[in-house]
Amino acid sequence: MLEAMKRYRILGIAQLLLKVGGVAVGLIFALLATLRDLFSAVEVGQDEERRLHDSDLSGELNHRTGRLDSGLDPYGWYDQD
Repeated sequence: MLEAMKRYRILGIAQLLLKVGGVAVGLIFALLATLRDLFSAVEVGQDEERRLHDSDLSGELNHRTGRLDSGLDPYGWYDQD
């Protein structure tokens, strides 16, 4: 009779561990999904960042951006109309 009680206790512990493990795996997946959503929502502002060849101290005035640059902007104009 004692053996049967030990067997049921072991089965109960195993079922508890399976439930806790399932909850842990679920939480990990939820955390990964949240991180994926956060990283995919980040905007990349590469177009507005200054580059090394752009300088506010030298170059020609780009009237499109209103800044001095090296004159390599294909969409800017560098003479005042």
